[in-house]
Amino acid sequence: MRNTWLIIRREYLERVRTKSFIVSTLLLPALMIALMVLPGKLEMLKASGTKRLAVVCDHADFARAVQSQLARKGKSEKLDSSPRYQVEIVSTPDEATRAALNDRIGAGTLDGYVWLSGDALVSRRISYVARETSDFIEAETMQGALTTALLRQELRSRGVAAEDADKLMKGVDLDTVSIKGGQEKKGGGPLQFISAIVLVMMLYVTLILYGVAVMRSVLEEKTSRVMEVVLSSATARELMAGKILGVGAVGLTQIALWVVIGLVGTTPGLLAARSQLSGINLSPAALPAFAVFFVLGFLLYSALYAALGAMVNSEQEAQQWQFLVVMPIIIPIVMMTYVIRQPNVPLSMWLSLVPFFAPILMYIRVVVQTPPMWQIGVCIALLLLTLWGVVALCSRIYRVGILMYGKKPTLPEIVKWVRYA
Repeated sequence: MRNTWLIIRREYLERVRTKSFIVSTLLLPALMIALMVLPGKLEMLKASGTKRLAVVCDHADFARAVQSQLARKGKSEKLDSSPRYQVEIVSTPDEATRAALNDRIGAGTLDGYVWLSGDALVSRRISYVARETSDFIEAETMQGALTTALLRQELRSRGVAAEDADKLMKGVDLDTVSIKGGQEKKGGGPLQFISAIVLVMMLYVTLILYGVAVMRSVLEEKTSRVMEVVLSSATARELMAGKILGVGAVGLTQIALWVVIGLVGTTPGLLAARSQLSGINLSPAALPAFAVFFVLGFLLYSALYAALGAMVNSEQEAQQWQFLVVMPIIIPIVMMTYVIRQPNVPLSMWLSLVPFFAPILMYIRVVVQTPPMWQIGVCIALLLLTLWGVVALCSRIYRVGILMYGKKPTLPEIVKWVRYA
């Protein structure tokens, strides 16, 4: 135990004192905060200037309806990034008019025009010709204005007053409410879906990131022959346990620092968006479950990565074999959307009980809709049992593999290592 503790201490201090650890600990939260804040800031910026547009249509009433809708879109709410529109009406949709408008666009006196000829209205295929058409927000704004004008015109032709048409075309707000323990709880919907994906991807990335760190640590010491010296005073099992726990402690330290920095940096934004965040109805067990499944998942996959690092002789060989360890993590990522949408169907339940899938899929179920406690208990028990078996198996591979140089790891060779260790 003393040797294991010494190895844990060495692995931990050696990594937290490096410049790469300090830089990544500070840089990643700054990058994430920037990615969260900048889109909102850019969304609040109005496009500079006024768009000069022409509506080409021989139906005067419909042309004025489109003009009104575009003017309304340009003056819409504060967060709308669409530009203001200065719209003129052209009542002769013919080829001469099209050529003249194209010339005006080329000369810079007009930004674009909407072609609303009789054929275009009948087929509902309307052309928007402009100097620049890459702005998808502007295209959506244009499409929405035209659709609204067409609907309004159709309702008016059927004798519906303008005020009644506005009421009929107004959308609805949908509140999602779940029943838990006989009580109503507001939440769910897209925000619940997004929050589950964000938390699960954090778990996925950390499992991969620090599992690979364990593999590289073993591989570096094996290729430098330091392992032969270390094994003179510590057993292979102690060395493997020390590396896994030491690197795991580094991961937990970095994640804790990221959480603290993230909370400090995003608190003003979270307070400003508290009305939107109220739709996220996370279970009280979400945070404790994250810690439990991260630790168990990390130990499980780190043992596999440590065995992989002991088997191979170079970084290139490790990359070729790494898919065998990564594949059990990719499968639950593929099934993630299905489990989020249907967390309690039999397929979701059985998949979440598979030990190699459980750190991600069972955690998803806890976040979205907490399953019965017996299922969580069975899942953790299976994870612990599998962890014990994997560690026993991988320690045998580790014990022989770390002293094997120049021999490629084939399946018969690995079976020999397990048998003779």
